[in-house]
Amino acid sequence: MLKKLHLLFISSALVLTACANQQSAPPLADVEQIETNMKRVANWQINNWTQRVDWNKGGKLTKQHGVANWTNATLYVGMLELAEVSGDERYQQWVVERGEQANWTRDTTYDKYPGRIYHADDYAVGQAYFDLYLQSGDKKMFEPIKNHLDWIMANRKTGSLEWKKGTDRLTRWGWSDALFMAPPVFARLAAITNEQKYLDFMHEEYMATYNYLWDTEESLFFRDSSFFDAREKNGEKVFWSRGNGWVFGGLAIMLQDLPDTWQHKAFYQDLFKQMAKRLKGLQKPDGSWPMGLLGGVEGYPNKEVSGTGFFTYGLAWGINSGLLEKDEYINTVKRGWYALETSIQPNGMLGYVQPVGAAPGDSGPNKTEVYGVGAFLSAGAEVIRLQKAQ
Repeated sequence: MLKKLHLLFISSALVLTACANQQSAPPLADVEQIETNMKRVANWQINNWTQRVDWNKGGKLTKQHGVANWTNATLYVGMLELAEVSGDERYQQWVVERGEQANWTRDTTYDKYPGRIYHADDYAVGQAYFDLYLQSGDKKMFEPIKNHLDWIMANRKTGSLEWKKGTDRLTRWGWSDALFMAPPVFARLAAITNEQKYLDFMHEEYMATYNYLWDTEESLFFRDSSFFDAREKNGEKVFWSRGNGWVFGGLAIMLQDLPDTWQHKAFYQDLFKQMAKRLKGLQKPDGSWPMGLLGGVEGYPNKEVSGTGFFTYGLAWGINSGLLEKDEYINTVKRGWYALETSIQPNGMLGYVQPVGAAPGDSGPNKTEVYGVGAFLSAGAEVIRLQKAQ
């Protein structure tokens, strides 16, 4: 089996090289093969979930992330996507077990820090909880996060998003990652309850972040205000791939819950389209996106699959939803999925995931993280839907 996989990767690499030279893309694998790859990655992650290698601490084996941590919240979203497209309930049940383990609450690991109760990372897990609630109707999956969001709205912060101590940068959404962690939870809660107040709050806070971190010239988001004056080696501005991936993936998720009659939905659709157009032109020949989006192949020769996973997911969802023209974006999706599936190691581990960070960094075949797997699974699910629609 391993020999066959190696031969598959080698032949696929030859196809990619030839296709890139022709401004084309390798063909997508069939649905069965995509699902097989998704399960290989998901099974490896489940089997190795109770321990992790912390690449920011010299590659040492450390404890897993907290069960309700933002890293795992992203993984759960991907696992539920796999369960849906495959019909295999084992993956959904695994997420249910993690919810039970967390008592369906937000991540409280860092509550000792002042103001942490507001932090968007800590209630990102609400995305999975709310999905499961919609299927089961069990209020224990719904009420703890809902009550927490109600508290935030009743005690909202309104200060500066500037990235320095003493501001509301962390008690609001002062960094790009937060636009994946928080808005989809508020949008899903609004859809569940049919209460406008959640959309109103979400939009006001989203616009504060957008107006502060969106670069109108480049159609990309700065990770936070500390990057306003930062430059790549080639002199270009620094736009973190995964940071923009968080935003783009978050848009794809939240747009599914925004009512067609809502006056601000067009803003989010237009933002999604702007980002899609810009991202399409930044993809590297190997199908991935550089960790610093304007740094190019020269600045970032290694591929990185967490940002690439979110971009591929978002673009495939955009085609499936009708927001993006298939003829214009299909080859970008094909190249993106190729970059993802050829990052799977022989044992099923997803490699080339940049470790936890807040800026362009490092990756390699032996680096993995749960959020990268989550993005991979979400992307695979949308590619399967794209294949089935043909």
